[in-house]
Amino acid sequence: MTTPPDADLRTTLHRLADTTEPLPVSDDLWQRGRAARRRGQALLVAAVLALIVSVGGVASLVVGDDREARTASGEVPGGAIPSRITDGTNEPFEDDLAIGRASVAFVSNHIRVITAEDGRYHHVAFDDPELALSREPAVALSPDGRRLAWSTPSRIAIADLESGDIVTFHHNGGRGAEVASLVWLPDSVRLRWQGAHDGQEVAADIDATGPSESPATPVAERPAVTGIPSPDLDILAMRADVVVTAAPFLQEGDGPGGGPESESIDRVLPTDLYPDGATVRPLGWAEDDLVVAVVDPPQSDVVEHPRLAIFTSPDRPESEWTYREFLPRLPPVESLSIAVDLVPDLTGDPSQQLTHDFGTPSDDDPPRPLGIELSLFIGLGVAAAIAVLLALRWLWRRFLAG
Repeated sequence: MTTPPDADLRTTLHRLADTTEPLPVSDDLWQRGRAARRRGQALLVAAVLALIVSVGGVASLVVGDDREARTASGEVPGGAIPSRITDGTNEPFEDDLAIGRASVAFVSNHIRVITAEDGRYHHVAFDDPELALSREPAVALSPDGRRLAWSTPSRIAIADLESGDIVTFHHNGGRGAEVASLVWLPDSVRLRWQGAHDGQEVAADIDATGPSESPATPVAERPAVTGIPSPDLDILAMRADVVVTAAPFLQEGDGPGGGPESESIDRVLPTDLYPDGATVRPLGWAEDDLVVAVVDPPQSDVVEHPRLAIFTSPDRPESEWTYREFLPRLPPVESLSIAVDLVPDLTGDPSQQLTHDFGTPSDDDPPRPLGIELSLFIGLGVAAAIAVLLALRWLWRRFLAG
């Protein structure tokens, strides 16, 4: 059988290659021709796939980097505590505290605040002497990260970090006191201060929404005022400024006459982590039975300090106790406070991340490829793939023509 010639030689050759009828050529040449055509088709398919993969790969690579950048810049729902805290940054001074929810506050010559959603440092200083830090400053960030309190030479100042409004309190009934510590109660509304006045240790609570203050109570009459109560108010985490082997707590109850009666209870520290004990400064309660504290063991060659830890209070059965260190290598700052509400609920997984790595964002960092640069990258990938496709097509035609 003969095949009439076609005006398009290439179409004729394709039809000849696809026919199942024998042609007046040797069998070996016939099989080689069909194999060559199959190779050409395979190369064409590979080139098309290369085009698709190259375009998709470039796009996903660039978009993936951008997604990573957004994550690193702090887009974390509700905010997070940073995985690293440093005491030295080069940010300019600012006195506007409308910075949003914060995760960490501390004193290093001046107040420094780390915002919860982006991990940025804010260096706070005031020209107003009524707002300037006292010589031995105390700083406290509320559990929800929305209020910041600090001690001034004659007052206590509380700032709303969302509005930037600042209210000062003439504490101790206007008589003032040397404030030694500030802690927030779990409701993020009441602030507890402790200090000294006329040689006597005193303490009281301030209602940040008032402003109002409960009467100052001598510490000797009621030791509970120096602790941080749990959310259900039945146990207090106490401070241990000397090295101890167990974190002190105070269990409150009713005395015989209906008045308060307290019982000291301890929570033994892990001996494998602190063979020589440690000082313990509670910062707040992450849950009803989980306290967050700065734990600082004595200096040694094998123990790094200080660090943050979260552990179960001793009013729970010992079989339920847990202990996690989650922010080691804290800087040696004068006063440190964290928003304990930002500590995630423990899942029981020892590898669970309790902090977030915000990286070290800088205004001088070059922007990542976006917009026009993204289109340029994709365009280059498409051009390269088309060039490969045309080269393969040319080789295929040359082979068939030969």
